[in-house]
Amino acid sequence: MALLEINGLKTYFYTQEGVVKAVDGATYSVEEGETLGLVGESGCGKSVSALSILRLIPNPPGKIVAGEIMFQGRDLLKIDEEEMRKIRGNDIAMIFQEPQSSLNAVLTVGQQIGESLQWHFKMRGKALHNRIISLLTSVGIPDPHQRFKDYPHQLSGGMKQRIMIAIALAGEPELLIADEPTSALDVISRQSVLEIIDELVQSQGMGLLFISHDLGLVGSFCDRVVVLKNGELVETVDAVALNSSGHSYTRALLAARPRLVTGVSADIK
Repeated sequence: MALLEINGLKTYFYTQEGVVKAVDGATYSVEEGETLGLVGESGCGKSVSALSILRLIPNPPGKIVAGEIMFQGRDLLKIDEEEMRKIRGNDIAMIFQEPQSSLNAVLTVGQQIGESLQWHFKMRGKALHNRIISLLTSVGIPDPHQRFKDYPHQLSGGMKQRIMIAIALAGEPELLIADEPTSALDVISRQSVLEIIDELVQSQGMGLLFISHDLGLVGSFCDRVVVLKNGELVETVDAVALNSSGHSYTRALLAARPRLVTGVSADIK
C-alpha cells in the first residue's frame, strides 16, 4: 500500500469569470521512502494539488469537488477538521516556497519551531528547548543557541528556508511536501538546502513530494516524476527516463529549459 494515493482529484475555483479547474482528475501516488517529483508549467495545478492534500484550499472560492486523498489507508477528505489538524504538521508537513512570507516576523525562530512541538507533543521547558536546538542543528544552522533567539529579519534567505525545513520536520512527518523550496535562493544556498532535504528524507525514511518547474533538478533529485498540464495528469515516468520521454508536452517542457550558449558574440556599437 502506498503512503499517499491521489485518485481522480478535482479542485475547482468558482470565480465571477467562471469555473477554474485548477486540478482536474489527477491520479498519482507516493511510496514510503520515495521522492516523487511534481512538475509542469506555472498554473498547471502543482501547488493547488499540494494544498488539497492538506485541505488548505480557501473556500470560497476554491473547493475539492471529487476524488480521494488516501494517506496510510485513510481518505483525508472524509475526516473532520479536528482530526485533520492533528495530521497537518505531524503526519504530513509542508515546506512552502517563500519563507519570507511564511515566517512570522514578530516571533523568534525558537517560538515558531516550538509551536508544532507544543501542539502535537505537549513539550515544555527544557525538553522543548533541547528539541528545538536539535532541529536547528540537523538543518545546518550555525550557532543554534543564538539563532534560537533571532527573528526572521536577522536571517539570510538560505537560513530562513532552513528554518522552514526545521518547522516542517518538528512533527516527525511520514510525508513531506516541498513546494519549490529553492526558487528564492541563490545557487549556493539552493544546493545546500537540497542536500539537507535529501539527507533527512533518506535518514528518516519519509516520503517526499517535491514540486518544481525545474525539470533538470527533478530529473536528478527524484525517483519518479508526475507531469501536470492544465490540472490534468500527462504522464508518470521514472526520473532517469525523463529526458527521453515520448510525450509531446514533456518534450516541450524539456526544450523550454534555459541553456548556456557559448561561442556567440555580439557587436557593441
